Amino acid sequence: MAQLPPPPPGSAEQASPGLDWKTERISKGIYWKAYLGDDLFDSKQSLNLVEVWLDSTDADLHIGFAKDTFALTSTFAEQEDAVVGINGSFFDTRAGGSVVFMRVNGEVIAQGAPNRQLYTENGALAWSEPGEPVILERPENGWAEASYENVFTSGPLLIFEDSLQSFNNDSFNQNRHPRTAVATTRDNRLLLLTVDGRSFQGYGMTIPEIAEFLDNLGAKNALNFDGGGSTTMWIRGKTENNIVNYPSDNLEFDRLGERKVSNALLLIVEE
Repeated sequence: MAQLPPPPPGSAEQASPGLDWKTERISKGIYWKAYLGDDLFDSKQSLNLVEVWLDSTDADLHIGFAKDTFALTSTFAEQEDAVVGINGSFFDTRAGGSVVFMRVNGEVIAQGAPNRQLYTENGALAWSEPGEPVILERPENGWAEASYENVFTSGPLLIFEDSLQSFNNDSFNQNRHPRTAVATTRDNRLLLLTVDGRSFQGYGMTIPEIAEFLDNLGAKNALNFDGGGSTTMWIRGKTENNIVNYPSDNLEFDRLGERKVSNALLLIVEE
């Protein structure tokens, strides 16, 4: 990837000056940044970050989903003619479909599990108008109270209103895994992040580590998405198969190990 001129103030490079980011412009106000090295958390890390300057782009967010089956993140992205796609939230690994609350264009697609209190559904990325995404905390009486056209729930919340959250002491949170996360920043950026893992070339992160990392990038709010073998970032035209990270579902450090999922977050730019 070609190295661009100095990044805008407040961008990932300035927030993490010790990391050798490689940067490429995707579209107006949208940048792809990649890092592979051992200068973070005393470990080998492979990161891909899409930085969306919301004040400078006409990009829109879409949710690609399958109600009762599976599809690749790349398939969702191709179907919607996206420029960027990342895997989304948690799904039924046997039957397909979301296991967390999801509303798309005003229609409730999934209710989530009854009485679900798990931290895997304690936050949401939500929006009604293009370019105005917000990260929400779960309302006291459930997600039906969230008055947004699109509500994409997941968890745990990593950062909320500038406050790093506390996390359960369990293997999901405290072991290093591949991770996918989204964040909004104080200077009105949207961050889409994948962290590769389960490889000697990319160790993955714990939940506290990814929260700290996004905090250092200027996140005001941040939310963990589904990770592990699901973690995938797709960017149109940037590799032979458009996958830019190293999905781990085939246990190889290549771009061929993409897992079928049931939903994805897509970035659409009208030409």
